[in-house]
Amino acid sequence: MISKKIRINGKKLNKDELVLDIETTGLDFRNDKLVLLGLVKIENDSAYIFQHFAQDDSEEIKLLNIYLREIKNKKIITFNGDTFDIPFLNSRLISHKLFPVFPESSQDIYKIIKWHSKFFSYDSMKLVAIEKFIGIERNDPSRYKAISKLSEDILTRDKPYPILKHNENDLIATEALSDIENFYINKLSIDSKIGKFWICKANINKDIGNFEFESEKKLEDLFVAENNYQISIKDTTIKLNIHVLYGSFNRDINGFVTINHFDLKNESNIEVNDKLLIIREDRIYNYKNLLNLCKNIIENHY
Repeated sequence: MISKKIRINGKKLNKDELVLDIETTGLDFRNDKLVLLGLVKIENDSAYIFQHFAQDDSEEIKLLNIYLREIKNKKIITFNGDTFDIPFLNSRLISHKLFPVFPESSQDIYKIIKWHSKFFSYDSMKLVAIEKFIGIERNDPSRYKAISKLSEDILTRDKPYPILKHNENDLIATEALSDIENFYINKLSIDSKIGKFWICKANINKDIGNFEFESEKKLEDLFVAENNYQISIKDTTIKLNIHVLYGSFNRDINGFVTINHFDLKNESNIEVNDKLLIIREDRIYNYKNLLNLCKNIIENHY
């Protein structure tokens, strides 16, 4: 077994959190094997990568025992780990007659990013693309090694360095994105006379848009129903229902609009009648318009 410890300039984790990323011989939970266990954790107030590479199948059990030891009482942070890493590890634990583990506290960054795709358009859902999306630039040529060649290295295991480097890059990226929820809250928030609030739910059912916002502080209760909208405030939760209309903006883009009662500026590159406010363009909700609309409704009635 090859083990490495690398200090990184990670600032996002606390001592109760652990970043996890694994490399395997394939995607088959039953027949493929764990090759590399990669972790990021805090030790003596600094962030370190810990990597454990199985040089043959007989060493897989060593990696699994390290995994069991390290995840105790930790919040597990992964990128698509709820779908792959954790189920794969549980399958391998069972194959070695060990009990599977279901972390009490976990965060799958991929799920957070995917949910927010209703507000943002990404070039791709890969780690490299998401890093760039939030403003992180790391110019490391090793990140772009062909996946086919990397898969060959994993199967033969005679060239561990490329596998370790690939895993190291993914661990660094996952640690850097571990607070991405705060990034989204900042992007999806607005200041108003009642304080800061942000959008946290969005759905359209036929001709009604249902939106939910969260306030940074507890608010006085409010309920208002008008011809085109209904708003309610309870504690820190703001719920807004609006009547929406579906149609085509141009030959390529369809979407939803609502009546622009407050003469708001459309925060969009699409031109529409000033009496209409864009709510959704194809599958992307216009969060800027929604925040401005909710703010104006609240300040008009509060």
